[in-house]
Amino acid sequence: MGTTVVLIQFHGARATIAHVGDSRLYRWRRGYFEQLTYDHSLLQEQVDQGMTSFLEARYSHNRNLVTRALGGAEDVEMDIREIDVLPGDIYLLCSDGLNDMVDDFNIELAVNELQANLPLMAAQLVLMANDNGGHDNISVILAKVAADAAPKRGLIGRLLGWFKSLGV
Repeated sequence: MGTTVVLIQFHGARATIAHVGDSRLYRWRRGYFEQLTYDHSLLQEQVDQGMTSFLEARYSHNRNLVTRALGGAEDVEMDIREIDVLPGDIYLLCSDGLNDMVDDFNIELAVNELQANLPLMAAQLVLMANDNGGHDNISVILAKVAADAAPKRGLIGRLLGWFKSLGV
């Protein structure tokens, strides 16, 4: 048995994302919705190699065959990278129970329409997945970057902040 995971850690105007398996991270930024993670699955590899079309993949019975998972082996390779974050960005972390039941287009519609109310958005996404069959667990986490999020300060900015905290 193994499990998949997706993580995000915010630090200033940057975030570190890590994932393994087919749990996903999406970002909504100024009306543009995109998947930031890459599924570690047999089906994704088949799509990449042209063996299966994107549309065929949507209805494949092999959607849940992951090529990387936590607990399946002693060591696992996680994809880890840093990204820039902007005030107003919305980040959606989800299990495959959501994106297997609701296509990206409809997830994006919900995010666009409900961006001002994250608890309602989460509830709506879970409801949509359940209404479409809900064949797996459905995990949804949403985070919105605050309008007053502190910009990343360089070395000089950090030193000036440190001196200011000392009263210098």
